[in-house]
Amino acid sequence: MFDTRLALAATLLCLAPPAAAETLTIAGSDPATANVSDLLRLSVERFEGEGGAALAQQLEAELGNAQFDGRAYYRIVAPESGAPTDGLVTGTTRASVDEVAVTEKRDKCVEHDPADKKKCLKEIEVDIRCRRRTIMVATTARLVAIADGSVRYTRPLNARDQVTYCPDRSASRSVDDYIAGVQRDHVVAIRRDLAPRDYALDVRVEESTKGLAKPAQAAFKNAVRLTKSDQRGACAAWTALTRDAEPTAALAFNLGLCAEMQGDFTAATDWYGEARRQGSRSGAIAEGLERIERNRRALADWDARKRLIGQQ
Repeated sequence: MFDTRLALAATLLCLAPPAAAETLTIAGSDPATANVSDLLRLSVERFEGEGGAALAQQLEAELGNAQFDGRAYYRIVAPESGAPTDGLVTGTTRASVDEVAVTEKRDKCVEHDPADKKKCLKEIEVDIRCRRRTIMVATTARLVAIADGSVRYTRPLNARDQVTYCPDRSASRSVDDYIAGVQRDHVVAIRRDLAPRDYALDVRVEESTKGLAKPAQAAFKNAVRLTKSDQRGACAAWTALTRDAEPTAALAFNLGLCAEMQGDFTAATDWYGEARRQGSRSGAIAEGLERIERNRRALADWDARKRLIGQQ
């Protein structure tokens, strides 16, 4: 089940430049958050509201480009084609702009130094007229399974931006630029919910040698330094230490990272558990266990999806 993805991950590790810090690169996948494993063909209708057509086109492209294990996750079907589809994405997008007059205080020089015009001898506080602009963007997406009409996914997304601009201070961006940027962000958020996504993280290794004998300490430190140029070699060095020494919290955590990097989730879970038993309270352990659980769900969803594809 892991061969293709592990081969790709190994290739990426070999091609990637050495990490700046003492880290191991963990490559994996997060599952779609919505229940979509049985929806193979998807259609995206135009969203209601100004900019809805562009948003729908962006979302259609994002979902069409979604892949897992090197294969397209969805077959995108044009809704106007009348061709069979398993799921239909619909939605709305709305934007509003409100401006009100406001005043701000400024210091104004009313008397300059005759000998130095850049020097102010007397200032007073004055009011200047400004405008406060508030932009609100609201997008709602919904996914319906065609077979039974069930709503598999719905999500409201909202963004708000407020700026005050004056004669001496302009707005940092235009209304159109802000709305377009928010709608792009909303497309990305919806795509993350409806399709799995790959990731590659540089996770910092533990460097503590506490509990190790002197010779083992030196070997441990050498392995930490080796992560910058040869991550698999570092993992081999840490594994060798377990032949003659009881794993410490730091060693167990690093071996958990090594196992996770290699796709051995059972061993990784065991090593993270050992790190906790040895007294580690690092939040990185919980993060690693959560990554493993999400990765397992993504793989299980893909296995279920491949069985459906094989039945067609």
